[in-house]
Amino acid sequence: MRVLLICVFTLALTSIQAQITEDQKSMSAGMNNALVLELPGVDDAFVEKLWKKYIKPLNAKTKKNRSEWFTDDASLASVGGSNTIDIYMSAEELGPDINLNVWFDLGGAYLNSDEHPNRYVEAEKYLMRFALFMAKEKTTLELESQEKTLGKTESLLKRLERDNERYHRDIEVAKEKIRLSESNIETNLVEQEETRKLIEAQLTAIEKIRAKLAALN
Repeated sequence: MRVLLICVFTLALTSIQAQITEDQKSMSAGMNNALVLELPGVDDAFVEKLWKKYIKPLNAKTKKNRSEWFTDDASLASVGGSNTIDIYMSAEELGPDINLNVWFDLGGAYLNSDEHPNRYVEAEKYLMRFALFMAKEKTTLELESQEKTLGKTESLLKRLERDNERYHRDIEVAKEKIRLSESNIETNLVEQEETRKLIEAQLTAIEKIRAKLAALN
């Protein structure tokens, strides 16, 4: 089994490794030689979506054929030369990772390293570029997710800052109310004292009138 470590893509804290092996794999046309690209930390839906996008420039129609994606009459000169080729791909889930099984039908023979060494190397390069393409797409999505989270966090901070300003205004309003209440308490105490004096004066006047009434009896 021929093994090639093809890609170490590092961006910031993201490190992605992909490995290619050559193996006989079962597919719709039987057991045939395939290039197997190991992709860690991705799911089949993500890989299949990117594969369709990646293979689109080959000017061929790609559709789901049984359990595989089939690209008919693809123009990939580095592998097929002047002839078009058929490409089959299946995404095989292995826990959190994916094995991307790719068959290159050259027309009568499936690409293999023994019979087509130069073309095989070009096919490895083609899959290596896909691994890099996938790593970039994945990192872009991670960046967009982080930027979205940052936007939400910045909005939260702005709301908290507005709340803080409102709390300070509320405190100032409350302080003014307390100041007015304290002033009103002092005024109220003075008015209470004056009212008590009025009551005492009225009581004195009433007692005098009662005494005068008693004298008349």
